[in-house]
Amino acid sequence: MTGAPARRERPPARLERLKVSADGRRLVTASDRPFLYLADTAWTLPQRLKWDDARYYMQRRRQQGFTALQIVALDPERDVEMRDPAGDPALLDGDLDRPNEAYFGYLDRLLDLAESLGFYVLLLPVWGQLVVGDSWGGGTFPRTVTVENAYGFGRWIGDRYRDRTNLIWCLGGDRQPLHRGVDYRDVWRRLAEGIAHGVTGETAQWDVPSSVWDRVLITYHTCYEMETGEFSTMSYWGDEEAWISFITLQSGHGRHTRSYAAVRREVERARVLPVLDAEPAYERMPMNWPEPFPLHGDWIVRMRAYGNLLAGAFGHTYGHASVWCMISEKERNEVLDATWFDALSHPGAGQMTVLRGLAEAMDLHRWVPAQSILAHEAQCGPQCVDRHRQAAVDRDGEFLLVYLTDGGSETLSLERLASGRTYRGVWFDPRSGELAGEPFEVPLLRQTLVTAPTAGPECDWLLVVTSRAGQLERLAQPPTWGEPPDVGGMSMVWAE
Repeated sequence: MTGAPARRERPPARLERLKVSADGRRLVTASDRPFLYLADTAWTLPQRLKWDDARYYMQRRRQQGFTALQIVALDPERDVEMRDPAGDPALLDGDLDRPNEAYFGYLDRLLDLAESLGFYVLLLPVWGQLVVGDSWGGGTFPRTVTVENAYGFGRWIGDRYRDRTNLIWCLGGDRQPLHRGVDYRDVWRRLAEGIAHGVTGETAQWDVPSSVWDRVLITYHTCYEMETGEFSTMSYWGDEEAWISFITLQSGHGRHTRSYAAVRREVERARVLPVLDAEPAYERMPMNWPEPFPLHGDWIVRMRAYGNLLAGAFGHTYGHASVWCMISEKERNEVLDATWFDALSHPGAGQMTVLRGLAEAMDLHRWVPAQSILAHEAQCGPQCVDRHRQAAVDRDGEFLLVYLTDGGSETLSLERLASGRTYRGVWFDPRSGELAGEPFEVPLLRQTLVTAPTAGPECDWLLVVTSRAGQLERLAQPPTWGEPPDVGGMSMVWAE
């Protein structure tokens, strides 16, 4: 690498660093406070949005209750030169050893803004295309990141951002580490080792457990592999990879992917690691890619989110087909029929506001998967998607949550709830966050039949049963996380 990373005086960190919880199931703050990871996919933000637009975007997502953003530092998918909105390329002459200070200065400002608004950032130093040298559209390119230069760049970018307490690191970027017959694992390992050295000032080896790895949260973002159906961090990595802090899934955009089953499988692994679906089906994304239609609506957004969280995921990621790539007005077409600005207000994003309100009112960090209480599990079988049910209980048996993908009826065995308490139930609408009707008493029977207000496609409901005083009242309160952003001065123009 040429030159040391630029250092700027920064105000004291606003956010605590994150770490893996003592039980290995979740991320918590350095002081052990529960943390809800609720992210938006903004992969191309540093290249695609001018400052005033980026500010509006983040303010809007903050107001909707998102707590994290997923961003790529070097992403060639929309522009192989990886230019920022001012036209500055990320790398001088495409050389990984010559990062452009003008480009990274803009990324610095974006990370400052994210921190000031309370966002954690899952940052990918490089997108997978730069390692494997091909795009999903069939293009081929020189391999920018290699086993020879990965460590140096990792150390450089890790050192540049070592003082930032709101960063989570992510390698991969829509690629399996074994890609089209070639093994790239050593490239990613060297990158991880370099980042760890840059962030901590100490060296660590990819296969040797160390306190260094405890201080640098790193995961691996894979792709949905069409040939095998694999889509987990651990599909091609083993337990010897000491640098992997938590597991991410890329359940992708297929209509019938059972992401909840993948979450459950990873939760039950021998080596306990937190699990997250970091790229589920995007709203308004083609569901039979590369066929352009039909497009996903908000029902699948809710199905993936509630199914994953109740199956044991520590958080969730939302995505929109027009937002991850920041579609401008001039780029709209029959498929990408909304600009990024308009897409910010699409139904699925608003339903993430509802989800956060639920997760906080019902203490997400206490949820334990509880499929055994469902009669439907045996009737529907493991292949269900549109008729699936997912259940979780409080770890002390104080409350219960059951998500019915298509509403209707379900028979529950409530023996896992704590005895000697009075339980009330209510139907929670995941579209609006409203409660349907008045709370009702729920007896602790071996078999209890419950029936949602409606049934059929897109008629999903969440049954909430609790013995906690005031919990249903808190659930009924509309969540808010700030005032709507000021739109004055927005450019809405992407730089040529």
